[in-house]
Amino acid sequence: MALRHIVSWKFAGETREERDAHAARAIAAIEPLASLVPSVRALSVHRNELFDGANYDLTLIADFDDEAGLAEYASHPDHLPVIDLMKSITTARAASDFTV
Repeated sequence: MALRHIVSWKFAGETREERDAHAARAIAAIEPLASLVPSVRALSVHRNELFDGANYDLTLIADFDDEAGLAEYASHPDHLPVIDLMKSITTARAASDFTV
């Protein structure tokens, strides 16, 4: 069994192009965490494709062995700048954590 961490964000920006630019920056920052944070077992990032403006723009799916692994990820020095970036380019965040 593993702990799955799912986070979705809405990006700031009036146009799809602005939100696409934010998505590109976010993906470039998030994807390397899969190899930088030892407790990450799997990590993928997905750009919303349908219902632009109504749905959240980007979703992270990450797996960890347990809650301690998620806590290590949350406080990892390579993750902290990503948190700051996401706060600067988003207007909303939703998260869910559950055992799979």
